[in-house]
Amino acid sequence: MKLENTLSIVIVEDDLELRDHLMKGLSYFGFDLRGVGDGAELNAALAERPAHIILLDLGLPKEGGLEIAARMRDNPTLGIIILTGRSMTEERILGLESGADYYFVKPVEIAELAAAIKNLGRRLAPPVGTPWSFSAQTSSLQTPNGVTVSLTAQECILLELLFAHLGQNVSRQQIFAALGQPDEISSNARIEVLISRLRTKVQKADPGTTLPLRARHNMGYILLAGDGA
Repeated sequence: MKLENTLSIVIVEDDLELRDHLMKGLSYFGFDLRGVGDGAELNAALAERPAHIILLDLGLPKEGGLEIAARMRDNPTLGIIILTGRSMTEERILGLESGADYYFVKPVEIAELAAAIKNLGRRLAPPVGTPWSFSAQTSSLQTPNGVTVSLTAQECILLELLFAHLGQNVSRQQIFAALGQPDEISSNARIEVLISRLRTKVQKADPGTTLPLRARHNMGYILLAGDGA
């Protein structure tokens, strides 16, 4: 089974409530999401880990959104989507000329925004590497860089379940059942330890590579998948 590279999105929005709203809404589409409040935080986020697309507010403190868009346009593989309250035609033109691929006026429907992100993702240059690949037969996980990670029996059971539900939430109860553990507090702790060790194992085997497994509060876990998975 394979896991396509997930679209990595950075939301640049200084309104914390709106940023949280966007992150919550877009999380249901399986994107890898990060949120920052200004240009400096964006720079730090991209230095730590590159992104495929940024969602950019224009009315930001210090460095404005148009300036950020123009600066980021030097990277031809980075998609830019502007989200702003500025609706004048002249402002739209200015935003697109600054380097934006899309220009949305707030408020924006999350489903429409997600569709634009997916469309832009298909147009961007594909990220380097191959999809994640899991084999229960060989008890191994292969990273996009081609590094093979050997797995324990429990790690195999966990990944087989997660790969069978790519991009979907897998509840703790499903994991308990797959591992043959009772639904109780001690089992929660054992699962967290199992996942933590698996993440660490992947990072040690292939430094700089992170297993795209996200915890969802009070819901379970989701193994993120791209459109083609």
